[in-house]
Amino acid sequence: MSIAEPSSIALTRASQLLTLAGSPLPRSGKASRELGILEHASLVIADDHIAWVGPHSEFVALHERGELPEVGRAQTIHDCAGKVVMPAFVDPHTHLVWGGDRLDELEQRLAGADYEHIFAAGGGILSSVRQTRGASEQELFEQSLRRIQRMQACGTTSFEIKSGYGLELETELRQLRVARRLRDEAGVRIKATCMVAHALPAEARGSDEARARCLDSIVDTILPAVAAEGLADYADVFCERGAFTKAESARVLGKAAALGLGLRIHAHEFDHSGGVELAAELRAKSADHLLVLDERERGLLRDAGVVAVLLPGTSLVLGKPYADGRALIDAGVAVAIATDCNPGSCALENLAMVLGLACYGCKLSVAEAIVAATHNAAASLDLADQVGRLEPGMSADLLVLATSDHRDLVYHAGSPLIREVYSRGRRLH
Repeated sequence: MSIAEPSSIALTRASQLLTLAGSPLPRSGKASRELGILEHASLVIADDHIAWVGPHSEFVALHERGELPEVGRAQTIHDCAGKVVMPAFVDPHTHLVWGGDRLDELEQRLAGADYEHIFAAGGGILSSVRQTRGASEQELFEQSLRRIQRMQACGTTSFEIKSGYGLELETELRQLRVARRLRDEAGVRIKATCMVAHALPAEARGSDEARARCLDSIVDTILPAVAAEGLADYADVFCERGAFTKAESARVLGKAAALGLGLRIHAHEFDHSGGVELAAELRAKSADHLLVLDERERGLLRDAGVVAVLLPGTSLVLGKPYADGRALIDAGVAVAIATDCNPGSCALENLAMVLGLACYGCKLSVAEAIVAATHNAAASLDLADQVGRLEPGMSADLLVLATSDHRDLVYHAGSPLIREVYSRGRRLH
């Protein structure tokens, strides 16, 4: 995706301008529905940041008096009448650096095969591990960049990227180096997560001793190597039956915390795995999936301030129940949503469509889903001081929608409503 040169741009006369103005903290309860809508409003971008936001009438008056110097040198005054301007999407859970594909498994699932059955037979994650181990860094970079460009076209400008398709030192480092190259060479805002504890590799499945050696390698070798190179912001673990137990997950995350990494956790996708208790005990930044939860567990997330990241696209693809987002929000938990973009269980790249699934499947309101895909997603990635809101000083990451009402994002879920995408003040083409 080509990028226009930065400049000063005024986006004027928007029918709705969703500022999401307010606290940078994760939002729950009533605050999770507050979009800070301004009608007939304008916004000024100065280079890479937002310089001014307000009613269009005030913009005109200030401009006429010469009190908006940024507009004085603007290359563009862009009329957004009949359009919505809102924050760009933030995707807080992806696995988008991988090699190859799993199109064969698509056919198996459509024929009725269960994901856990495919995984137990050596497919699933293990298939992607084989293909990713066999891919060069340049091949992974080129494949991943194409995915990101498609995701940007759908309105996402900030990404979390997990490793986890190497399950051994060299490939894990290669995945994370690709994420860093996407950040540094392609200019994409990225937070990287080491998820070497994604699954047990085939070589660790023969005995308890092999399993123990694998865990020792994760804790004693791989995590320290990742931290030494500064390749990750977070660590994650799949705390679930068929993957890692609560005790094993605690050991992995405890080591990660000692190395200065933030904590995230895959939890309660299949059963009450103990992952939510662990997330609360360690005050993880997020607990993700959460299809199986009770009232007590929701209270643990709320009281510990853990953001619940819901992945409704995965429920759609795997034919699983949807996470009960309504119960989480009613319990006072801050909720974010993400694509879970990955090679097998959910290769969806359009977060705008997933936003619609969060409403229809997880029972969020339109406003709650927008907050979940912007501000709360940013907060879960420690990016709430940069993106997710349209306020002066924030990065100019925003969308112009070809509609006058933001609710069309759900009413016409998946339709090509995103007319323009701006990242750091640059319009992406």
